[in-house]
Amino acid sequence: MASMGQSAKPTDAKEHWEFANFGANSGGKMTLEKNKLFINTQRTHHAWDESDSYSFAWQRQPFPYDDCSKSTISVTIDKFKTGTAGIMMRSNTTLGAANAHLEVSFTGDVLLMYRKSDGEATQYIRIASLSFPMQIKMVRQGTVFTGYYKDEKGEWLKGGSVIAGVSADPIIGFYACSGSNSQIGYSDEANGSMDVGFSNRNIAYEESFIAAEKDFKDKMPVKPNTLLRDNFDDGSLSNGPATITNPVWDGIKFGNLPVDKAGGRYWRKTGDGTFYLGNKKWADYQVSIEVTFDVNSSKASEFAMQLRYQNIPVYVLPKYYTVAFRDGDKLVFEKFEQGAVSFTKSVTIPKYFDGVKHTLMVKMLDRNYDVYYDGKKLINGVDTEKPITYGNMCLKFTSVAMNIDNLEVLKIDDPINGVADNYLQDYYDTPLPSYLKKYGF
Repeated sequence: MASMGQSAKPTDAKEHWEFANFGANSGGKMTLEKNKLFINTQRTHHAWDESDSYSFAWQRQPFPYDDCSKSTISVTIDKFKTGTAGIMMRSNTTLGAANAHLEVSFTGDVLLMYRKSDGEATQYIRIASLSFPMQIKMVRQGTVFTGYYKDEKGEWLKGGSVIAGVSADPIIGFYACSGSNSQIGYSDEANGSMDVGFSNRNIAYEESFIAAEKDFKDKMPVKPNTLLRDNFDDGSLSNGPATITNPVWDGIKFGNLPVDKAGGRYWRKTGDGTFYLGNKKWADYQVSIEVTFDVNSSKASEFAMQLRYQNIPVYVLPKYYTVAFRDGDKLVFEKFEQGAVSFTKSVTIPKYFDGVKHTLMVKMLDRNYDVYYDGKKLINGVDTEKPITYGNMCLKFTSVAMNIDNLEVLKIDDPINGVADNYLQDYYDTPLPSYLKKYGF
């Protein structure tokens, strides 16, 4: 769909703002006075699909390196009488374009709204309810958008994160709507115009991209039964072709992969992210990974591996096992199904925000699970209630500042029935009946 906006140059060319009104019969203007940006918007209302209409002041900000690029916008929003206003990052000016926006209503409610891809409906998570004037911030790193707000002490608090496929050449800035479809009594006549001021504006961009190795040859020996390995020494998460020692990660193209003292590489990860690997039919396997958490990590920091991950449409909701570092001194094993955690096991370990490399290993064999930390088995058990017996894996990062290295997935040989019992979800401890063998099991 073509853009419905009419562009206008800003009153102060020094800041290089562009401005347009979007939507049928919409109107409005932008003005810059001293250090404040004002938007007047007319006959605009926020909806949930391509009928969105709004007034938008924006700048272009190239975002070339995915997870190695980071864009931050913060602003103070003055009180306004009706409608909504906030920060927006979007792929382009086309209505229905993928975007994320941190929205403030005239009642003080703050929502992080997002459209995952072009043409999809808008979704949201609730962030906070604040008084005016309020300070909000949105940070984009890769495909992850995070909303923040300042509390009464003047400290930034994280409200939540979402994922959206916004382009590598986005437009970013501030927007306003005179009303909302969800606002009781809204009409263009009753809520036809609103004014809002944006002050203390700050837009920042930083990147941590390091080019991949040229003509790289991996000399590390490959262990028997290797399903996947990534030592990150090639300096890339996305170069092809994909092999068991050169996985192509799903959900990320560029990662920050610095050079270590020995001349190899590792993955330096900060912030949030969810990235998938492997084959959906993986059954019995063990995963090991080396992790190093920064000494000054936030207690909210969490790193998790989701194993035997299944997201089959007929089930509606994904299901998987999670092994996570949590709260700075906990190692947790959980089962997630039907939209909730169905059981949890947790052990206390020495505080791991110590800048020291630690090794996590998890073995999944039929219904059995074993979790090792620095070579010691700390959690184990048997899942007898509808066990999840196959699926790929995922690494999930939340508010982290850490390094990871030497991710390895090895197949575990099952002497009883191999992987057939995993797919049948039966006969874990006894040989298959002869009639099943006739069908190729």
